Amino acid sequence: MSSSGNGSAIGPSIPGPIEIPESVQNGGLHLQQLQFRTQDSVYLPGGKRSLSGISIRAFSLGIVLGIASFATALLAYYEIALWRAPFFIATLALFHYLEFDSTARFNPPDAKVSSFLLSANGSAYNIAHTAALTELLVRSWLYSDFKPSWLRLPFEIPTLFPPGSSAILVTIGIALIITGQYVRTAAMAEAGENFNHIVQSTKKDDHVLVTSGVYAFCRHPSYFGFFWWGLGTQLVLGNAICFPAYAVVLWKFFANRIQSASSVKLRITCRADGVYRRGAIPRPILWPRLRSISAANISAHSFHSMII
Repeated sequence: MSSSGNGSAIGPSIPGPIEIPESVQNGGLHLQQLQFRTQDSVYLPGGKRSLSGISIRAFSLGIVLGIASFATALLAYYEIALWRAPFFIATLALFHYLEFDSTARFNPPDAKVSSFLLSANGSAYNIAHTAALTELLVRSWLYSDFKPSWLRLPFEIPTLFPPGSSAILVTIGIALIITGQYVRTAAMAEAGENFNHIVQSTKKDDHVLVTSGVYAFCRHPSYFGFFWWGLGTQLVLGNAICFPAYAVVLWKFFANRIQSASSVKLRITCRADGVYRRGAIPRPILWPRLRSISAANISAHSFHSMII
């Protein structure tokens, strides 16, 4: 049976010979560079799904997590209060790694370099974490033997937490971190390909309203998880300034994010509005000021609730 460039009626199609441009034959262009022009270029260095970019970030986060975890255990063993600093760094490293890992596992088509959320949240996100770590370091320095004897503060450092409650606060903080991370990851897993780190302005044909799993108990589990995760980190750090600041900033940020979704003319099919109006899927709202959200817009909120 003979075969041609277009293949036979039975069996696989056999492609014809590859035509190499004259410029390549003359050494004007390397053959491998031709492949860069294909749609697979997104996986090449610099692409939004760059395999090298993903591997470097995952490797770096793993190194940071390992070193920070070791430093935390070492400092805690010798009862040095600064163990909280590497613990905070290790928690951040694990969080950002899990953001990409959860996306890659449960929503592979959307997995890309930015899924790590290392820079996608803007400068305010990085400033907040820097301020939290700075407060811890400055406070530790002011109460240490390394503080100059001539240094006198014109004011007393506020004490938000009662004295002698460090162990209790650390325990509560760690519990909130674990719970918040679990709820957020569970939300990403339950939403699957309906999850997206970017607020969507249009509905895709394969997107559906998620009402099972953690969504059966919480309308915005992704927000809920990160809100309490963030407060948990500040409890562990013992930050009397950043703790209320985190609470206010995160509250307003997520409240505005949810409210802004109501302005998007987006409706999810499958009679989602009717399902909510009948009260068949009761779920609490985390922020009281959001109770005015109409049932007609809840489907849009649920669709938009998957972004930090």
